[in-house]
Amino acid sequence: MNRIHSFVALLVGLTLVSSVSAAELNTQNVILITLDGARTQEVFGGLDLDILKSVVKRGKVEDRPAYRKYWAATPQERREKLMPFFWGTWMKKHGHIYGNRSLGSTATITNQHRFSYPGYSEILTGQAHDDVINSNDNKRNPFPSVLEFLKKKLNLPPERVAAFSSWETMNWIAEHQEGAIPINAGFEAYQHPDAAIRELSQLQFETLTPWGSVRHDIYTFRFAMAHLKKHKPRVLYLGLGETDDWAHDGQYELVLEALHQSDDRLRRLWEFLETQSQYRGKTSIVISTDHGRGNGPADWRDHGKDVEGAQYIWLGIVSPDSAKRGEQSNGGTVYQNQIAATLCRFLGVDYSEHNLNAGKPVE
Repeated sequence: MNRIHSFVALLVGLTLVSSVSAAELNTQNVILITLDGARTQEVFGGLDLDILKSVVKRGKVEDRPAYRKYWAATPQERREKLMPFFWGTWMKKHGHIYGNRSLGSTATITNQHRFSYPGYSEILTGQAHDDVINSNDNKRNPFPSVLEFLKKKLNLPPERVAAFSSWETMNWIAEHQEGAIPINAGFEAYQHPDAAIRELSQLQFETLTPWGSVRHDIYTFRFAMAHLKKHKPRVLYLGLGETDDWAHDGQYELVLEALHQSDDRLRRLWEFLETQSQYRGKTSIVISTDHGRGNGPADWRDHGKDVEGAQYIWLGIVSPDSAKRGEQSNGGTVYQNQIAATLCRFLGVDYSEHNLNAGKPVE
């Protein structure tokens, strides 16, 4: 009887997926965005005064530019100063977000490592593989990504699925089969017919930077936008990294600036999408992070399996096929491993046909 029940359940599930696929979904394109290591504390609460005080060694905190620019009396005011577009436009008018634990909403990773490669692999494959994905080394991901799956499932030419990341290791994370999709990551030249973009590509190698494997986000963003404008991809991944790297360097004020600049790039991306008939009202966006960080002045710079708080993330969705708006409350827990299936769901595709063990779509 158990086998019969399982078979019936499978048939029902397939019927539901088929009906969803056949439904009149507005979404025809999906964009995945990650802000590396961006803590829930800043995303939901803006400037963390305890941390700012801990990093200011001379003078008064109140005299710091970051304090004058981002401090306000309430978490809601602070986060809107820090990320005005994200909170003022996206979350109020077009999207919703999970992960504010003070409201009873939790978003968390399922891998046990709490650092980048395992987090990005969980996002892109829909499953944690703790025994295999256990370092940040430049090693080929043994598991195909949702980007590869959608390219094949939707029969898309190479340019219509693309990934741009500030971290070079994304070249190994985002695809199981090398060359399956266009990836531009780390200090990598970007070929484009526009002379201004080619010059920008050269400038990334001339820009002084404290990091050897992560380029500044402005280059990643500009290359992704150039690709978006020229090739009109249906599936795009944009991975920004400075929120993590400035944190590791202990530069809290630059972490805030990186979040603020990322917010402005989200605005510029959205404004372009709204001018294009292919994208306007037809694009679902999922935005999240690969891991969290420590909770306070002693450990905010760090993450990893022994850092409490690093398991908590946030997950935002902006979609014409979701009526939810703003912060979600008392909604239980959503997981990082649900992101891949959620992207597919918006396109009317069942990700479980690629990976039965992947997390199910959010909502």
